[in-house]
Amino acid sequence: MFNLKHIRHTYIPNHDVLSKDIRIERGEHLLLLGPSGCGKTTLLNIMATLLPLESGEITFDNKDYSSLSQAQKDTMRAENFGFIFQRHHLIGHLNVVQNIAVTQTRKDPAYIKALIRTIGLEGKEKQKARDLSVGEAQRVAIARALANRPNVIFADEPTSALDDSNTQNIIDLIFDQAKATNATIIAATHDARIKSRFNNILEMSA
Repeated sequence: MFNLKHIRHTYIPNHDVLSKDIRIERGEHLLLLGPSGCGKTTLLNIMATLLPLESGEITFDNKDYSSLSQAQKDTMRAENFGFIFQRHHLIGHLNVVQNIAVTQTRKDPAYIKALIRTIGLEGKEKQKARDLSVGEAQRVAIARALANRPNVIFADEPTSALDDSNTQNIIDLIFDQAKATNATIIAATHDARIKSRFNNILEMSA
């Protein structure tokens, strides 16, 4: 699915993200693990086409990033990728259903209903995002990432603000949904508590 070679990206002066060659097959998962400032989020964003590729090679499903126009990258991202951001970026005045539905290219109310049931927010479908607790907002953000049935789930610090119990619950939810659709998880975190859930781990240093 993914093939990365010789990735280099300067995100602050004199500080490069350097990536080993990485190959990820469909359904496999990758953890980018390291402290703040090591470049793990930068590498995740490059893989997700949210940052430009400065040097090296990346292919996704045999599509070479360097050969794609911005419009082609936008289409590839919309059709294949789901995102769980460190900051949830929910739209405060929209309700739970509306926040989840915003990522769907093909509207599917039944699937959104099923996702809401899975994340344990039945009965709160009409509640505004601004009135949700931190944990509820995080679950809505995960459902939003899954709403388009992505082939790849990118997760940036998905558990950084959670206690041990909620960390386990959130990671179980992400992995269960990935298994249901044979999706690949690519996560960036400093949280070593989730390390045991991944077979492919790239440990990065500042």
